Formats: sequence, structure tokens, C-alpha cells
Amino acid sequence: MSVFHIITKGILFGLTLSLMIGPAFFKLIQTSISQGFRSGAHLVLGVSLSDIIMVFVAWYGLSSIFNDRSTQKIVSLIGGIVIISFGIYTATRRHITPKSPKTIINSAKFRLKYLGQGFLFNIVNPGTWLFWLIPIGLANVYDKRSEQIIFLASILFTNFCMDTIKCAISNELKKFMTDNVITIINRVVGSILIAFGLYLAIVAFLPDNISILNDLP
Repeated sequence: MSVFHIITKGILFGLTLSLMIGPAFFKLIQTSISQGFRSGAHLVLGVSLSDIIMVFVAWYGLSSIFNDRSTQKIVSLIGGIVIISFGIYTATRRHITPKSPKTIINSAKFRLKYLGQGFLFNIVNPGTWLFWLIPIGLANVYDKRSEQIIFLASILFTNFCMDTIKCAISNELKKFMTDNVITIINRVVGSILIAFGLYLAIVAFLPDNISILNDLP
């Protein structure tokens, strides 16, 4: 099979992945609007790093550990607590545009926190772990290891590019928004994140014969 055909399939699958709407998606949009493109891009980088780790784990078959119901509950509960915490922080934060250029420059040292947020938001979502099992299974169709790597790399790169585009678009929208509007967006996104977190936390306490983790985005 030609490399072009493999890359094309990877791109198409990556575009599908980029359409997923989960906690990381809403946090990405909110961060890009309220904090700018660079902060949003750092969050995207964190998401991509967690994606790479999840692909690596699934690639070597360690994902079978996650298929255990007890492990799913633990991850779901931890993920729910993390996302609820960020949701409360986001919802209670009022946006104020810095008037001093120095304040903006100094804020660059804090952008590492957005990388960490993107990493956490993605890796604590059980649905993302389960989703990555699909492309891993599709990659096994290819006989050569190099072809499998190309396919998975195409998916990861496409998803990274699409998330970066989302950052750029959200950042442009910021120009037409006032501090009050951005604050309202923070409230809405924070509420959505709290809802996601509660969903994950509730899943952790469901009986073993009821599992809705596969329906997570």
C-alpha cells in the first residue's frame, strides 16, 4: 500500500478525532479566548503529548489494564475531581484585560501551566483512552511497522493541526469581545466542565453491570 494512501487515511481519521467534543475542547476554546493564542497553543501541546503517551501505551498492549472495571472507576473518579476543580476555577474567574505590556510579558512564564492543563484534561478522560484503541486496531491491518507508525503519526499530526486552528480562530474572536463577554464565557465553560466532571465522578459509583464509559467523548 502506498504511503500517500496511508497518510490520507490517517488524516481522515485525525479529522474525525478533532470533531470530538469533550472537556479538553471547551477548555481549549475558553483559554484561547481569555488568554490568547500562545496559551491556547501550549494547552494544545499538552493535549498532544498526552495523546502520544496514550498511543504508546495502547501500542504495547498495556491498555488491557484500563479495560479492568476497577481501574476504570478509579480513573473516572480522579478525572472527575480534576475536571470539577478546573471548572470551579474557570467559572469563578473574572477576565480583566491587562493594560500594562509588562504584565503580558511576565505572564509568559506561567504558560507552562496551560501545557499541564491540556495534558491533564486529556489523559484523565477515560473516553479518550478507549477511543485510541480504535486507531491502534486499524494500524494493525498494515503488515509493516513503518506503515503503522506513519498511519498513527498522521492521525496525531492532523489532530494537533486542527486544535491549533481552533486556537487561532478563538483568538481572533477575542478581538470582538469585551471583558464582560469573556467573563460570561468563563462562567459557561466552567459550568460545562463541572458537568463533565460530575458525569465522570458519578460513573465511578455505578454498579459493575452498568457501564457508560464507552459513551464518553
